[in-house]
Amino acid sequence: MGLLHTACTVAVPLLAMWSVLRVWFRGDAVVADSLAAYCWSAVGIALGRTAGPWWLPTVCWTTAGATLLSHLISLLRLLFEKPLVRVDPARFRERLLEICGTETGPEAFLVGVGPDGTVVVRGLEAAGVPRHRHRPGPGCATCYLEEFVRELAVNGTDAVDRYRGLLKRRANRLFLLRRGVIDNRWTAELRQVPGFRTPFEYSPCAVHRL
Repeated sequence: MGLLHTACTVAVPLLAMWSVLRVWFRGDAVVADSLAAYCWSAVGIALGRTAGPWWLPTVCWTTAGATLLSHLISLLRLLFEKPLVRVDPARFRERLLEICGTETGPEAFLVGVGPDGTVVVRGLEAAGVPRHRHRPGPGCATCYLEEFVRELAVNGTDAVDRYRGLLKRRANRLFLLRRGVIDNRWTAELRQVPGFRTPFEYSPCAVHRL
């Protein structure tokens, strides 16, 4: 019994710290990582209060606080992001395609759907598309994004399939769209989302509703 207790005393805080590291630094961290961090922290706090060493609750309160801090930082980042702008879906899509179709247009840009269900575009500021959160009507922003990527990129269908697979794991991604140097054809790649990585959970369509 003493050996098992000692093993738990060592293993629980290590598991809690490992989960916290995944929350902060893992590129594809999901909700399960946060739940694991909170769960192991709670186990350590309870164990420390009953029969564990004095330092165990301190360590586990710290891991729980670090997990909560990561969520608060992501929330503040979301609240203080650029303003939300409502756009006409068809006109906004045509504008993006027009920008990408010009010979003097951008070589690459990022586009994705934020956790609040808005379309975010990064890298088209010089073309007149600000770093706002764009809401393209009442429809599904993720469907809107996928249709745009399929139309613009030659490998858009494959990229969207990979994107959907990650969304099912509750791991959001951005599309990095690049223009070919020789043929000017656009290709799509997936990139990690900085900060809060959980996808939009309340999509109006059944395909993307989590």
